[in-house]
Amino acid sequence: MLPNIDLRIANMIKALEQVVLPALPRDQRLARDQAMLVAGHLRMMGEQWKSALRYEQVALDDLQGLARHLLPDAPALLADDLKAALAMAQACDRVSVTAIERANIDLGHAVDAVILGGKDHAPLPPDSIEALLDYALRHARRERSWFKANRLDPDQHDLPDLETMLAEAD
Repeated sequence: MLPNIDLRIANMIKALEQVVLPALPRDQRLARDQAMLVAGHLRMMGEQWKSALRYEQVALDDLQGLARHLLPDAPALLADDLKAALAMAQACDRVSVTAIERANIDLGHAVDAVILGGKDHAPLPPDSIEALLDYALRHARRERSWFKANRLDPDQHDLPDLETMLAEAD
């Protein structure tokens, strides 16, 4: 029987904490800090990996909503790029984290271009600014919840856990 991903991650953390860290001399502070950092990231990845596909899907869906809102007021050349990026995002393989990440990046670049207003730096209309701010708030909260396990957010107790955050997106 092959060990599952959870067990493999737990074993890597255990090896770092019970073998590698004790073997490092106390005066090697940077090496010790880095080993603890790796263990912390592995712990966080252990919590996140089963939700990664859904997280990326939610992020892409939200970004597509923003793109659709920006499209009518986008300058013609930028609108064509935004339409193309939206079409690619809609056609991407929704069961592939890699494909969804790529679609998020490409669509994000097209949205950024519209926000920046192209070469003319045309300002966004007020309703587009409002949509952008609403999106940014949702996106920031989603990312803060995604990284809640690192315990660095001063308001971490106000953030939903991963399952709740993803369920709220539906």
